[in-house]
Amino acid sequence: MKKQKFVNTLIALAVLSATWAAFMYYDKRKASEKPAPEAPVAAKIFSVDAQHIQSLTFKPRDGEAFTCRRESGKWTISDPHPLAVDQANFSGILNSLTTATADAVIDAHPTSLKDYGLDPPDFELDVTTDAKPQTFTLLLGDDTPTSGGFYAQASGNPQVITLASYLKTSLEKKMFDVRDRRALTLDADQLQKIGVQYKGTSWTLEKNPEGVWDLNMPPPVRADRFTVDGLVSQLRGLTMQTIASEDKKKSGDYGFSSPELQLQLTSSQGTQNIVVGKKDKDSDRYFATNSGLEPVFTLSSDFVTQFKKTPADLREKDLFSYSSFDVKHVEVDTPKGHFVFDQQGGKWKQTAPKAKDVTSEKMDTFLTDLRDLRVDSFPKAGSLADFGLANPPYRFSVRFGDKNTTETLEAAASGDHVYVRRSTDPLPGEISKSALEGVEKSLGDL
Repeated sequence: MKKQKFVNTLIALAVLSATWAAFMYYDKRKASEKPAPEAPVAAKIFSVDAQHIQSLTFKPRDGEAFTCRRESGKWTISDPHPLAVDQANFSGILNSLTTATADAVIDAHPTSLKDYGLDPPDFELDVTTDAKPQTFTLLLGDDTPTSGGFYAQASGNPQVITLASYLKTSLEKKMFDVRDRRALTLDADQLQKIGVQYKGTSWTLEKNPEGVWDLNMPPPVRADRFTVDGLVSQLRGLTMQTIASEDKKKSGDYGFSSPELQLQLTSSQGTQNIVVGKKDKDSDRYFATNSGLEPVFTLSSDFVTQFKKTPADLREKDLFSYSSFDVKHVEVDTPKGHFVFDQQGGKWKQTAPKAKDVTSEKMDTFLTDLRDLRVDSFPKAGSLADFGLANPPYRFSVRFGDKNTTETLEAAASGDHVYVRRSTDPLPGEISKSALEGVEKSLGDL
């Protein structure tokens, strides 16, 4: 009897344990099905859309205060004197201001703002709007001990808060940081003519009717596309490094009477002349002016170096532009005779002086050797007859592409010199003798 009671007790305990386990599992499952509470959204310190901001005054603890105003939809510096503003840069400042949120409240009721570098503040921003609030002030103070943020206080709220450190960089601006610092206000991509003079050297680049850059020697010759693209890129990103004087009429001695470099830049928007004077003795920069701008500013020495090129630096040196797989027809004249090659059904055939099949491998070698011909130097003067090109003994004509473009090269050997020119080029260049010999060899292998 006692044994039966003991067994019954064990069974009851097992049932109770199972029931408790099931209850706990159900409770946990229900808890997991409950949506997690949403994290509180940090409030903005200045809840006004950027479009409602009408003015912004920047007041550094040490330095000149200045005010920017919205006028006819654009921002300008109005005080202490009128200046244009970099609109894209200023949009970033407004975005930083109107999206800033506090990282933490450090002191809800501060007794002394000096402890946080807020009395006086390291930097002060005064804002006016056409909405509510109509005025707003943000004080920026010292960095926090960990340098992960900085102390701040917003008007209408006595709390000392911390803001992310990147906001200090975004908001603490000097006048030079927000002004339009373009040293060329013409659109560089719309330039039609670039004229350069320096120390007895001059050259002019000009776009031809096809929109391609020519070097006007004169006569016009092909300019190297990649070199010209590099110069245009320099102009596209040309910015003032520092301001030496706001009024070039009171420029003083900046070396403009004997300039280091002069540029005349012309587009459909007009013409601007950039004059580069002497080097600043305190930096690796040159003083400069632009005829369309008021200040004397500085430019990097790298910019000056990039434009000190000779006409030979700017001339196109590649003699062909085709891709071997795109070639359809080739005609060759050499002292050994006249040869014609055609691609027919994906295979190459020689059609003159006699018909025969040509292996693709050997034809590719010949076309590659021909395509790789490149001018090493340019003769300074002389007629085509002086270089043997009035009646050239070598002539290579290649037709390629969907538009059946044809490029023709003429060449003449004179001793150890080989002179060449494309049929459209008025002036010749010189290639190495070994380069022509390489083309003759691969032609002979055909």
